[in-house]
Amino acid sequence: MRKWLSLVAIAAFTVVGCNKSPEGGAPGTDSSFKVSAPTIPNAIKQGTREVANLSINRGSDFKKDVKLSVKSPDKIEAKLNKDVVRANEPAEFNITLEVAKDAPIGDHTVVVTGTPDGGGQATSVEFTVKVVSP
Repeated sequence: MRKWLSLVAIAAFTVVGCNKSPEGGAPGTDSSFKVSAPTIPNAIKQGTREVANLSINRGSDFKKDVKLSVKSPDKIEAKLNKDVVRANEPAEFNITLEVAKDAPIGDHTVVVTGTPDGGGQATSVEFTVKVVSP
């Protein structure tokens, strides 16, 4: 029984490999950026909350602020800790995922979009949240 519970606990906190968006801003140049989601939990129990770290990877000439937005499915509330990543600030930000007690079990997609201030191509990163029973 202990081994089984240990395996379930490990599976609940396994992380997905590094997710990166396509380039935004001016793709194919040093004036581009990507949104990375490297530490997203693979499984979240119904009725719980998890925080994950994301970041903006800037090209050497990309000096714009990036406006952030998030889309999540029903029963999974996704909140970003900031709406804009400023050009002169650290490029890290957090997302809090709160799964309702009655959220459907299974895989759900969350999308975080970064849009450069003042124009340029937006980009998005998708990641999967696996809802499991408590």
